[in-house]
Amino acid sequence: MDAKKIRITVLLGIAIVVLFVIAAERTFPAQFHKNNIIASAEELSLRITEELMDGDESFMTYVNGMTEEELVAINQSLDGFFGHVDAYTILRKVNADVYLVKFDLEVSNNYYVYQKIVNGKEIVNNMDAEILATKVEMVMAECPGGSDYEKVKFYHDYIVTHTEYGFLEGEDEILSYTAEGALLRGTAVCNGYAEAMELLLLCSNIETYMAVGYTDEGSHAWNIVKLEDDWYHVDTTWDDPVPDMGEEALHVYLNISDEIMEKTHTWNRSAYPECTSLEHNYYEQEGAAFDSFNDFKSYVLAEMQTTNQIEVMVTDSENIQYDCGFVIKEGGASSVSWQNYEDGEYLVMLITVEK
Repeated sequence: MDAKKIRITVLLGIAIVVLFVIAAERTFPAQFHKNNIIASAEELSLRITEELMDGDESFMTYVNGMTEEELVAINQSLDGFFGHVDAYTILRKVNADVYLVKFDLEVSNNYYVYQKIVNGKEIVNNMDAEILATKVEMVMAECPGGSDYEKVKFYHDYIVTHTEYGFLEGEDEILSYTAEGALLRGTAVCNGYAEAMELLLLCSNIETYMAVGYTDEGSHAWNIVKLEDDWYHVDTTWDDPVPDMGEEALHVYLNISDEIMEKTHTWNRSAYPECTSLEHNYYEQEGAAFDSFNDFKSYVLAEMQTTNQIEVMVTDSENIQYDCGFVIKEGGASSVSWQNYEDGEYLVMLITVEK
């Protein structure tokens, strides 16, 4: 993809407090039960997420066979949407493998916004969360409504056209990784784009995950969204090219499948739902997907009467050369240029016409 941007996934550190109440090894107390013990980073991540979704600021659990390195790195297993682990304290060493650990959590403003909009819970003594909630409600109110597809498209376009990729300065730099950076400050990196999308979707009762993976330029974050019975990838960051297009948004990565996404992105497939459909792909829904040059040509000639920028997707670019010279010869334009994104059976063309 032309003019790619560096994307960084923030990994929050954890303060560590080790407090051995009893130094000697001990055997299991009789009241221990296997269901009360966490034995893997995956299990611990699920428990932390559940506690954060409940708004809890701390909890205690026994961990079995987990190393200090796994505990320190636990935030890397979280998407951080509702918060993260701020510190953990080892309260008791039961034996060589089992510890009683207290986890202190920092609940994010996203949690309070979600609870207010979805569950009607008032925000108390948190002005930042109040401001973010007001912004989310404003964006949701501007959405024309209709189907979940229309909401996903609107939120995608809003984030892309109101956010520039980059870092805020000074002490505000950390906000670049958050929904606040994207929605309130207009500047964010991939985490901020994805978190803003996740917040808007969850507040609209649309199922979604923030996916974390890699591109050629390093770690990256985007969204996986459920529409009807199918899941789709949505990457608002990669649909916001550099230099910024202002009020124009690309839709190359709006509701695409694993097969298309894997050409430029990698991720842990087992951690997220499969995305196998293109039914709700932007170009399929907007009538801008073509497998015939003549249909493509007719669409472009019609569209150029009302706009100078046309976005289409073609599915047979390996067999047919989609040259746009006809825009000058038959459409009367003075010049035409186009950029290609992806390839093969999913080639997106951004055509710019000068009349």
